[in-house]
Amino acid sequence: MLGNPFRTRIGYVGWTGHKNLGDEMLYQAYQRLFPDYHVLPFISLRSSRRDTYRKITGRDIFAAGCLGGGTLINRSKKRLAMFSELLDECPVCFCLGTGVANAGFWEGRGDWQDQLSAWVDRLKQCQFVGVRGPLGAAVLKQAGLEDVEVVGDSALIFAEESYATCEENVLGVNVGTALGNVWGTEDGMVERIALACKALRSKGWKILFLCVWPDDMDSTRALAKQIGIADPQIHLITSDVKRALDVCRRCTTFIGMKLHSVVAAICAGVPSIMIEYRPKCRDFMASMGLEEYVVRSDSIEVDHLVSLSESLASNRPAIQDKMRKRTAELKQRLTDAASKIKRTIKDRAKRVDQ
Repeated sequence: MLGNPFRTRIGYVGWTGHKNLGDEMLYQAYQRLFPDYHVLPFISLRSSRRDTYRKITGRDIFAAGCLGGGTLINRSKKRLAMFSELLDECPVCFCLGTGVANAGFWEGRGDWQDQLSAWVDRLKQCQFVGVRGPLGAAVLKQAGLEDVEVVGDSALIFAEESYATCEENVLGVNVGTALGNVWGTEDGMVERIALACKALRSKGWKILFLCVWPDDMDSTRALAKQIGIADPQIHLITSDVKRALDVCRRCTTFIGMKLHSVVAAICAGVPSIMIEYRPKCRDFMASMGLEEYVVRSDSIEVDHLVSLSESLASNRPAIQDKMRKRTAELKQRLTDAASKIKRTIKDRAKRVDQ
């Protein structure tokens, strides 16, 4: 549960272990950013057990704690409670590429409550706060957290420096379920994407399906059926980042609903259209300077989606060059921030030893 006792541990708060490619990709990104540390899911221990561990080893169970990737800030009471425990038990706390929930979207959905003020109070206790995009950063700054940086989505650490040649006229597509929590309706979104895919298919395009969560398979099959594909080529990938990038690399362009399907495509150098089913999708594309390729899920115009995909294909080299420069910049921000955090962890350990 606590891993290797001889390695310095970083506790990770995130939605891991649910066979969701995006969340596993984010967890693996933190492991890549901190290769000399044992990054493992955070568990809150009884104070007596923590005290016993300190007496025996002379150090804390977790040298640091991180609020991981995903839209965790102001998303739920449970995440706030876990983040509070993280701050209580870890001497150094930080976040890299974490998303900020949009109150305008979540208000009135389920039991969501706006707890942004409480989140800001907790985040002020962190040694470093780096968020996914400029929209999330603006929300936090307006709420009183001035010391916040935009570092991009942490999964961009997997972005490739050079791009392989793709297959000709292959459209990668991703859809899924969000339990109804989308702009508009899931059925309407799938129907409009299907019509765009049918139009491109009539022009000679091949369709490749990327599914990033087992629960998305029904939506993916429904999409294929509406397009008219009897035997769809569906790649279900839930944790293997390399395989996901390999699949994306085949595509000329990509249309994705789930955020990290598009992140994976961009990491592989594929010009992509983001279907904004939630505001987090726009936040990521804004961080990349690619807002013009965002289409909100309740405002999909079939002709526009077709022309946008064709435009991406015809202007592929120029768009790839823009993507390459921006991912390199954000990767540098992530690695610089990670280096700063490592120094903070080591400095704190030295003070304890003295």
